[in-house]
Amino acid sequence: MAKDNSNEIILCYYDCVLRVRDVALLRGTHWLNDVIVGFYFEYLDVMINKNGKKEIYFISPELTQLLKLTDPSQYNLFFNDVSVAECKCIVFPLNDCDNRESAGGSHWSLLVYCKQEKTCYHFDSSKGCNYSIAENFAKNVMNYMLDKDEPNKKFIEPDCPQQDNAYDCGIYVLCLTDIVTEYVLKTGKLSDCNYSQAKNLVSTKRTQLLNLINEIKHEESTEK
Repeated sequence: MAKDNSNEIILCYYDCVLRVRDVALLRGTHWLNDVIVGFYFEYLDVMINKNGKKEIYFISPELTQLLKLTDPSQYNLFFNDVSVAECKCIVFPLNDCDNRESAGGSHWSLLVYCKQEKTCYHFDSSKGCNYSIAENFAKNVMNYMLDKDEPNKKFIEPDCPQQDNAYDCGIYVLCLTDIVTEYVLKTGKLSDCNYSQAKNLVSTKRTQLLNLINEIKHEESTEK
């Protein structure tokens, strides 16, 4: 009987543990789980938010799920007030799961709160799938970040490239996150951002992630 090594640890990266079964999702036409999405958000957090200052606040899939199902009056238990004050935007990987105990779900989309514009932007590569979930969560996020009577807060769903299969929603979230964070770091806003390049980025993102994992593994092994 062949030995099952799917639970074997491939990489420990800060708070993220990647196992064989997780990395295997990048080698084919598979839906990304919360571990892969969380790993990439952890990586971006390390790369972008240097010197202890959070210009972009990356929220893990697990915390996004918890916040989505929690009353906004309790959000102060989960957010770092100093980081919220510093950041230009907050990025949430959003799924359609309604279980408080699991990130899970069957579809990923991206919700971004832009502080300068007092706006939540929702990017869905299968438009309409997560709209109601995103709209409700965005309302809660803005009610926490802004005064409830703030007249200028908005929820916007920009046109973005659409997936042409049933499994690349998570890849679109990661590629759109790349585009969003780069633009926000330069301008502080998203109102004029062009998302059309996401389609091209998607075609190589799985390979890029595999290469990234291997590079980090190599760096860790040479440091030992």
